[in-house]
Amino acid sequence: MQRFLGCHVSTAGGLAAAIHNGKALEVNTIQLHPSPPQRWNTKPYPKGFEDEFNEARKGSGIEKVFFHGIYLINLANPEPQKQHLAKVSLVHYLDLNARIEGDGVIFHVGSNTHQEKEEDGFALAGKAINAILKESHTQARLILEVAAGSGKIIGDRVEELAAIFEHVQDQERVGFGLDSQHLWASGYDLQGNLEEIVDNFERVLGLQKIWAIHLNDSKTECGSKKDRHENLGQGLIGSKTLAAFINHPKLAKVPVILETPDLDTPEGALREVAALRKLANL
Repeated sequence: MQRFLGCHVSTAGGLAAAIHNGKALEVNTIQLHPSPPQRWNTKPYPKGFEDEFNEARKGSGIEKVFFHGIYLINLANPEPQKQHLAKVSLVHYLDLNARIEGDGVIFHVGSNTHQEKEEDGFALAGKAINAILKESHTQARLILEVAAGSGKIIGDRVEELAAIFEHVQDQERVGFGLDSQHLWASGYDLQGNLEEIVDNFERVLGLQKIWAIHLNDSKTECGSKKDRHENLGQGLIGSKTLAAFINHPKLAKVPVILETPDLDTPEGALREVAALRKLANL
């Protein structure tokens, strides 16, 4: 069975830099930010913006390409201007992802700070997703990522993501992303209850709907509610558990993407990718 393994890569110097960086690491899967993640992405990408990327991808060995949505998005925020900006940002990312024949846009749904009832936030997020899908390329896919759970964050339990999904009309284009550190921080004991947790994923989300895994160790304890990534094998989850997670028969086909701290340097990225290959028994 072919494994899809890789990491988040930089686009400094242009979109095609992501391909060059992935190729240097000899990975077949990459994730990238097409624009600065701390700013709203309000303008559509002009025709031809993707050409250099697509040309660089030929023969590169990069088979899976994911985008990560900007960090400002909160689809549960009822404020019209913030809703509009979030929708526009995701529409532009989805359209560009389709133009590079990518594999989806992974994003955090947001938080429920504006609703008294959780279900109201879930419904609003689902309504926003419906509008985003209607306004974007029909081949582009959205991936709802499990969150670490601080405050009133939506999606720290997979049941919450499933509740949002129930409001989605075009469900073929929407899937889910797991994150080992976020799951751990949200109270999923991957060390002691992996089988039960994976069975729950299958029951609540459906294995066919899990489209990506972010693999990170954790600086904080299980249930901490803190989003604090650590390098593989250097955190409280540990290499043994991370290996069991990505090699689980029900998850082994899912693309795995590193988001660990050492990816910030070329030397660190090489170490982390080597550690990932070792965990995957490659």
